[in-house]
Amino acid sequence: MKYIMMTISLLVLLSACGKKDTAAPQRGGRDDGSQAVMVEELVLRDIDEIVTVSGKLEGITDITMSAEGSGRILALNKKLGDFVQQGERIGKLENDVLKIRFESAEAGFRAAETSLQNAQQNLNYATSSRERNLISEAEFNMASAGFNSAKAAFDGAKAGLEAARMAYDNSYLIAPEKGRISQLNVAVGQYVNMGMPIAAITDASTLLLKTGVGESQIAKLKVGQNAIVTHMGNTYRATVRGFGIRPLPGSANYPVELTMQGGSALMPGMVVSARIKTNTFRNLLYTSITNVQKEYDRNFVYVVVQEGEKQIARQRDVQLGRSVSEFVEILSGVEAGETIVISGSENLEDGSIVKIRE
Repeated sequence: MKYIMMTISLLVLLSACGKKDTAAPQRGGRDDGSQAVMVEELVLRDIDEIVTVSGKLEGITDITMSAEGSGRILALNKKLGDFVQQGERIGKLENDVLKIRFESAEAGFRAAETSLQNAQQNLNYATSSRERNLISEAEFNMASAGFNSAKAAFDGAKAGLEAARMAYDNSYLIAPEKGRISQLNVAVGQYVNMGMPIAAITDASTLLLKTGVGESQIAKLKVGQNAIVTHMGNTYRATVRGFGIRPLPGSANYPVELTMQGGSALMPGMVVSARIKTNTFRNLLYTSITNVQKEYDRNFVYVVVQEGEKQIARQRDVQLGRSVSEFVEILSGVEAGETIVISGSENLEDGSIVKIRE
């Protein structure tokens, strides 16, 4: 009797499990047979046409300063990170000999200048005297030759002075542009040769983004267009500075430059992305292109309508217009105020019962 009761209990349990499986809703559905979807209401809206680019920031000025002379570095007046003005001395090479040569050239120039002035006075007197027949032609020619000789000596002294001045000036390390010393490649006591890199000077008060766009986008750009630069979740305003009318070497992209105000949060070398607003289309009925289903040459969406107490998804053929960024214009098939499915349409069919979720 005990075994009979156990057998009956087991059969009852199996029967209950079979009924539970039969009553279980289909995958993705609910107890009432509806499928959960997310929707959006179509309204007439403005849409911005956006060109997206990315690249590495640069300073508006970023140059490498090279030695204009040779010698051992005697002093450095600036250190890494210091700001320098254009023409400011940041250090100097050993220049005692160059200073002596420069001073000697200055003295020689002043002497040649005095000699030229005397020769000019002699020539003026000789010219006036010849007109009054007070001197011979030979004496006039002698005065003229003396002037020419003094002029040649003056020109030579002037050239020598300029060469000595340049050599002496080049013994000082002079900043060619304003900015911050972003690299300092030398130290006091080091011997440098002409042309050796001394420092990098970067002006980051204005930042430059050099990037590129494809041929389908270059015609949309204009100088002065606004852009939004994004870096680590923060946004900054930028402007299109200019663009090239031929592709970059070895690339199909056209060069584009954006400028923006520098600041402590952004520095040269950082990689950023930018969205350039190229146009604004007014009062369009549009949706994300991912919300439109395609079947061969047919485009359709699922429109949610109320039928009695149920919400039903109905297929609706639509005619599409222009594509703007990730959106597409809807020309016909739906109207403003209607609600379309934007998520959960994978298992829908025309007439499916749906339940809208937030």
